[in-house]
Amino acid sequence: MTPSPNADSVCQFAQDGYFIREAVIGLEEIEQLRSAMSSLPDGEEIRRKTNVYGVRNLFDLSPEVRALAGQLSIRNLVTPILGPRAFAVRAVFFDKVPGANWSLAWHQDTTIAVNGRGEIPGFDGWSQKIGVWHVQPPVSVLANMVAVRVHLDECSNDNGPLRVLPGSHHQIWTTAQVVEWKSSKPEIICPVGCGGVLLMSPLALHASSASKSVLHRRVIHIEFAAQNLPNGLDWYRRIGPASIYSARGSD
Repeated sequence: MTPSPNADSVCQFAQDGYFIREAVIGLEEIEQLRSAMSSLPDGEEIRRKTNVYGVRNLFDLSPEVRALAGQLSIRNLVTPILGPRAFAVRAVFFDKVPGANWSLAWHQDTTIAVNGRGEIPGFDGWSQKIGVWHVQPPVSVLANMVAVRVHLDECSNDNGPLRVLPGSHHQIWTTAQVVEWKSSKPEIICPVGCGGVLLMSPLALHASSASKSVLHRRVIHIEFAAQNLPNGLDWYRRIGPASIYSARGSD
């Protein structure tokens, strides 16, 4: 399947900071991705109880996820927003199950994974997570990114779906501003079917509740960008058409 967002979806992303597209990934591929996530070898990137429920640096661990990020069914959703040179830069995995369940307060995703540390104006809050440098870049970088959340299970109102505040993706918000925005704008709950995708600006204010279900809520979260970083800084990974890989960032 190679769906493309129609004009309404692209307009919704520009206006609201997100949109949902159902039935992007077929059931056979979903089963392959589920199997790949459950069979990842133990390591510091893996959070596991009975099942794997969280994974960082997923591109380093899973060829199936690298392939997912480069396939047309995903890229055809991203390139109308970021352009044909878009590439994936980070992937993580989440699952909410009994014993590994959580809620997230309203927040924005304001850090990126990069190939090293440097003193660069506008890049602040450096930290290392599982050996990878992360930093908060200027808003202009985050505003030209798209997060693609691929759902490996039905995500209903009962198992911790994402909640978003439409139109909140144009700046970085202080805590006080978040409270003010939330009091004036209704939140939108985003249930997504198995094989469906939610595209979101990392700047969109979003939250999620703990799951009330005993069923899985497996999501592969892939972030895309389309611009180079300044002063020799580079993305930790670039997954996209071979013609746009850099020698430093590609696999």
